[in-house]
Amino acid sequence: MTRGDREVVLISNGPGELLTWLRPVLDALRDRDADLPVRIAVVPCQFASGREADIAATLGAERVTTPAQFLRTVPAGRAPEGLGATRGVVLQLGGAANLAAALAGRLGHPLQRYAFTAGGHRALDRLYLPDERTARRARRLGTPNDRIEVVGNLVADALGAAEPLADAGSPHVLVLPGSRDAFARVLIPLFLEVVDRLAPRMPGARFIWPVSRMLSEDAIQAGIDGVEREVLGGVAGQRDEARVVTPGGAQVEMVQEEARTAHVRSAHAALTIPGTNTLELGIAGVPSLVVLPMNAPERIPLEGIGHWLGLLPVVGKPLKRAAVRAFVEGMKQPVSLPNRIAGERVFEEVTGIVNAEDLADRLEAMLRDEAGLQHRRDRLAATMPEPGAAGRIADRVLARLEGVA
Repeated sequence: MTRGDREVVLISNGPGELLTWLRPVLDALRDRDADLPVRIAVVPCQFASGREADIAATLGAERVTTPAQFLRTVPAGRAPEGLGATRGVVLQLGGAANLAAALAGRLGHPLQRYAFTAGGHRALDRLYLPDERTARRARRLGTPNDRIEVVGNLVADALGAAEPLADAGSPHVLVLPGSRDAFARVLIPLFLEVVDRLAPRMPGARFIWPVSRMLSEDAIQAGIDGVEREVLGGVAGQRDEARVVTPGGAQVEMVQEEARTAHVRSAHAALTIPGTNTLELGIAGVPSLVVLPMNAPERIPLEGIGHWLGLLPVVGKPLKRAAVRAFVEGMKQPVSLPNRIAGERVFEEVTGIVNAEDLADRLEAMLRDEAGLQHRRDRLAATMPEPGAAGRIADRVLARLEGVA
């Protein structure tokens, strides 16, 4: 391949990072330099759905390389075909540090990273962080201060602006069972039962499920059919075009992810699980009930060794079950990102053995407490990050590309 004059290579891995980190940075780069060749390298990740490269291909980059292409080039020490220019910057927006460093080294480009955590890497040219608290930890861990820049939180840029819906419902409740097939298969029946119990108590409610593009059709249908409802409990539903009808007749509307932001802007509350989605809800000011079930801890995705333990034959599930329990019980931080950022219990959190009846009771109590809802909204407005991170990162990357930073 003939190397071009310049490029920016964006590295990403899983669903949250691809849509809430990479997309706003790519848009900001395009706004500043429409002719800049921007390429995306999707790297291997245990949390991946397998559809990340297809989604990345819709975002407007000049080139997208897949995890399989990355792995095929490892033995030869090459970069995937389609990446490479005389001048460039590699920006890591998710994925393992060693994979990003290896790719940057093969391309001969400086490596920059955006992260929510403070861990650094000796190959880093610059580390972009969401807040000063994380920056202090990064300094303590040995990252030189002149390589650290606090830019803000990219999720605030990803949320963007959308008009609330005119027919939102009273209340408008989001049901978010995640974007990973294995977990969604067991969460969907649980969340359907919560709706089945709650709907008769709130006849004006509208229940919305913004279906993640990362979920496979097989996982969606298995969840609706309740194929694995014995894991967390729950009920099966009947799919009727773009809605699911519960046994009691409650309706959950299935909307495309493109409509997600409008529904988030309109929501009075959400039922969800830990992840980047909690920050999106916090920035939008949506009080939420965040659920981390421990009924079957071996089903919870873990990073690093915890994931690979679960793949061992015979002993894998017991080892992973113990690893997850130890991880959750030893956590000193809240499981939802807004609670970590705010330093207080703004979102309601439920961890441990869960059941639909208790979750429905908790969600109803939250929705009926208007003063409590307003207090949560006020605290979210006061503590959540504002947009601007994507533009700051884009400016710095372009300056580095031109050799002035």
